[in-house]
Amino acid sequence: MSVSGGTSPCGSLNPKKTSFQEEDLCLYFGKFRVKMDDSKETNTSSPGSSSNVSPPKPQQQQSEAYCYPKHEIGFGNSHSAPVPLYSQDIWRGQSDIAAGEYLGSNNLNGQVLTRNGNPRVDAYAGFQSHEVAEKSGMYSNDNWYQSSRTLNDMGNQSSFGNDSLLGSSYIAQTAMTQSGSQHLLASLLTKDPVVTNMIFEGVFDFLFEVMNDSNGHHVFAKLILSCSDNQLFLIVSKIAWNARLLIKISVSRYGSKSVQRLIKVLEKSPLIDIVIVALSSGFEELMTNRSGSFIILKCLNLLDNEKNQKLYEAAVNLCIPLAQNEKGCIYLNEFITNSKAPYRETLMNVISSKSKFLSQHPSGNFVLQHILGLHNPIYSEYICLELRDLYIQLSLQKGGSHVVEKCLNSSGMVHVVSVLLKYEKLCQVARDQYGNYVIQTALKATKSANSPLHQMLISKLLHNRNELVFGFGRKVLGLIDNGIPLE
Repeated sequence: MSVSGGTSPCGSLNPKKTSFQEEDLCLYFGKFRVKMDDSKETNTSSPGSSSNVSPPKPQQQQSEAYCYPKHEIGFGNSHSAPVPLYSQDIWRGQSDIAAGEYLGSNNLNGQVLTRNGNPRVDAYAGFQSHEVAEKSGMYSNDNWYQSSRTLNDMGNQSSFGNDSLLGSSYIAQTAMTQSGSQHLLASLLTKDPVVTNMIFEGVFDFLFEVMNDSNGHHVFAKLILSCSDNQLFLIVSKIAWNARLLIKISVSRYGSKSVQRLIKVLEKSPLIDIVIVALSSGFEELMTNRSGSFIILKCLNLLDNEKNQKLYEAAVNLCIPLAQNEKGCIYLNEFITNSKAPYRETLMNVISSKSKFLSQHPSGNFVLQHILGLHNPIYSEYICLELRDLYIQLSLQKGGSHVVEKCLNSSGMVHVVSVLLKYEKLCQVARDQYGNYVIQTALKATKSANSPLHQMLISKLLHNRNELVFGFGRKVLGLIDNGIPLE
């Protein structure tokens, strides 16, 4: 028997040999051409050797030459184990049986090796993986050694000490290393469906870990661009089934990027509805986290109202608790800005109805300020009327004073100034560390609006001029004496 290099997976065999022998030899030697001699003695030569036939050697010497113990060789009339194509250290094998090590080195598809458990079938799977490697350019130029080793490592289940961690887990672990992720990204660029399928099956069982990894999220982003509709369906189904895990990775930096990329890929797919439902289940947690809020904003900017319906419904139900959260109030303001009608108006209406409470809350007052800053006349009037009994009290508070200033710069200015003019101790407000800013804003706003209330306000303040020469009242007095600028 002799072995020579060839381009086809199996060479032409001697027609005298049975089909079983032909199949066995083809699978055993992978993609090397196998030719059977009619001689009784069978010998092997390494690929690429100058001679196809070598002198027969005693079994004792043959065992020593191939580094196999006697009991590994088998019976005298059996075929001897072939020389391994590459050294054992390349394949990182841990098998005690040399022949098994050879099969391991020639089997680059670890998933098939794990699932079949049939050496003959697995050897053929190894040949297929060689084909994948050649198509992806892994055997080209000086990168041959490194590429072949990397692909083999991804499929060699013996690379792990734990038998429960099989070939697919090693593909996932490879994706979570810098060099491994770069190699997988290069392989995905070939757009070979066989390569894509191998990587998909390798990372699927560890999907959330890969999505949440600093290197793995790059592989995930590239993988979903190459996935078929069925593979995308499997990914989305797994996410929907593990919504809690989805929310968990969404509040991390790299997990958030992965989910955002998935939303972009599914933008025009009906599968996006499943993702939105899963995200809405953890809306409050996402909206109190910077990374999580980016995902929600991505949905608002990419998808229409119909697809975002579940998110809008969650926002309406949770806007008040979010407004009371130190971080949630900030991200809620962003949500309101990016939301679309009619849900935007619905949110503003719910928040405006709680103006009295939110205006005095250390975080909620920021949301109320934001609503007033949008200059919607309907909701500005609504808020100003709601707060008409609290203007003096709010003017003396740090957060509340900002709300009153926003009211003065809105279409509801008249309601605020009317309350200030009716307050007998207005100079006390003018001397307060926060109240003086409210009075200054009232003077500027009424002058800009050319309102008769402007002169009435000045007269009331100057009636007790002596009270303004102390404390923060000097700022108000200085503004009146120096002339109020038009803004």
